[in-house]
Amino acid sequence: MKDSDSNSELDFERITVLFSNAFTAQLGFALSVLFIYFIIYEYSSSNAALYWVIAVIIISLPRFILSIIFKSRLENQKITPDNIRPWENYYILSFIFPFLCLAAALFIPYQENVLASVLFCAVVFSFLISGGILAHSTSKVFVLIYLNIILLPLIIKLFLMQDILFTTLACYIFIAYIFLTRMILKLNKLLIENITLKIENKNQSLLDPLTKLWNRRRLYLHIEKLIPVSRRSGEPFCIIILDIDYFKQYNDTHGHSAGDDLLVEVAKIFVKCSREQDLIVRYGGEEFMVVLPSTNIEQAKVIAERIRVTVKEETDVTISGGLAVYSDRIDFDQLVIRADEALYQAKEDGRDRYVMATAS
Repeated sequence: MKDSDSNSELDFERITVLFSNAFTAQLGFALSVLFIYFIIYEYSSSNAALYWVIAVIIISLPRFILSIIFKSRLENQKITPDNIRPWENYYILSFIFPFLCLAAALFIPYQENVLASVLFCAVVFSFLISGGILAHSTSKVFVLIYLNIILLPLIIKLFLMQDILFTTLACYIFIAYIFLTRMILKLNKLLIENITLKIENKNQSLLDPLTKLWNRRRLYLHIEKLIPVSRRSGEPFCIIILDIDYFKQYNDTHGHSAGDDLLVEVAKIFVKCSREQDLIVRYGGEEFMVVLPSTNIEQAKVIAERIRVTVKEETDVTISGGLAVYSDRIDFDQLVIRADEALYQAKEDGRDRYVMATAS
């Protein structure tokens, strides 16, 4: 598997977790807003409380809408490992302004009640910080921005109070801020390592141990997603079933170890001759399958011929192939049967060639 693929899978897992915790984060945020509203109402004025809460609600709407859009597109498989990365940025931007508005509550005029109001806000902010770190630790950038938006205004406000007790509290929170930053980095690293391990374990179960190509289980997981996408977009996809000619004879002549080496060598050629979006599968024994998404028959023929020629030039064997294009009138198993029949015809016609399956 390519490093770019691994990074895309990692981004997909951690950003999906980020959005899955959005509802809990929004609930905690709503409770905090409600409590701070009562603080402003009690210690400042009813008008200030009303204007502030209206501003928070309006600024928070994009965050709520973003979560709905993400969930809908994820369910419809429109969000994939290849296009999920910008969604982390959208998530961060949707949170910045609501939390800036929340922090602004510290600087509302509280007259003689400023001490009590700031202390109550500090309690609310401590709740937000603990919950926010737990909910968003899969995004290091988000948590660090979040921590700065919540804590730095509080520290500044405490210093501006010009009271020895509040200055001491500000120093304490600043030290806690430094320690929290270090802990966040360690927690994020641990979570990323766990997610990476999960991905590696999953991928190992989907890989052929000899050739490191995908196995049949991975093939059918891929097809479950590819067919609905093909039907929605109207773009065809093709499959090529490939078989090494006279492989049993090669094994008997050179030995099973040499046969294994040949399978590995041929697998590497398939990877080299295919495109990044193609899925290459060891289908069984010396038989392989290449799945070509968003590919018409002429494009598939070019890839099939490139594979055939390269195998012949770079190894001591030849290959035969059967090529079939998907139609929504058949299911995938029927498509495989058609490609397999075309492969059989290529063998009958003399091998070292590919045959296009005929639609029935």
